[in-house]
Amino acid sequence: MAVNFNMGFAISLIFVVVVAGVSVVTAESPKEVIVKTVKGQKVCDQGWECKGLSKYCCNDTISDFFQTYQFEDLFAKRNTPVAHAVGFWDYKSFITAAALFQPLGFGTTGGKSMQMKEVAAFLGHVGAKTSCGYGVATGGPLAWGLCYNKEMSPSQDYCDDFYKYDYPCAPGAQYYGRGAIPIYWNYNYGAVGEGLKEDLLNHPEYIEQNATLAFQAAMWRWMTPVKKGQPSAHDAFVGNWKPTKNDTLAKRVPDLEPL
Repeated sequence: MAVNFNMGFAISLIFVVVVAGVSVVTAESPKEVIVKTVKGQKVCDQGWECKGLSKYCCNDTISDFFQTYQFEDLFAKRNTPVAHAVGFWDYKSFITAAALFQPLGFGTTGGKSMQMKEVAAFLGHVGAKTSCGYGVATGGPLAWGLCYNKEMSPSQDYCDDFYKYDYPCAPGAQYYGRGAIPIYWNYNYGAVGEGLKEDLLNHPEYIEQNATLAFQAAMWRWMTPVKKGQPSAHDAFVGNWKPTKNDTLAKRVPDLEPL
């Protein structure tokens, strides 16, 4: 099976030229870019948005090409009266969440074109997973992304006792779908919580209470393989994953074309 990525959202993104240097501050870009060479490799720090001397921080950051008005245009229906998470999702939460992963390559891998495509693909998944639009909805179904932040009528508590030793269900906790790319089941809340250093196993409700954390959970899943031996969505998308012979024979190959 091919690894597909939903690119259904059309996003108009702006190319921004960033001048390289040891410390660069311009009127157009007030960020200070710190550049160093560590073990022969160029690494950079761009402050709060891409911090920690990473090779990825030498590229444009997400806010250079994806800004508030574009987020508002993309998810224009999210705060309409019929939406179910009015006032929850916003650009600040998205860009704050992304700051945790940009030093790791999220939206900062490759050239500008690849960076923009990855952000578009990620938001395409987010929009599709949280849309309350239908085929006849104004603007089409993809215009209604981020309508939800949780499953509205869960049919169960999603507690799997098979994982009771690694991820035991907390008394009274319900592990129904929550987030920008919804999390289900106790073992997934446990794994994501470990990755983000948040106690989501005992407090899964944190995801529906904090938009930044909800975006971080989705980004963590995007950057992290689901199973050993599988690529993360990020690695498959940016070309870090090279299929083995067995992958190719099983028709597991990257497919970055729109669905």
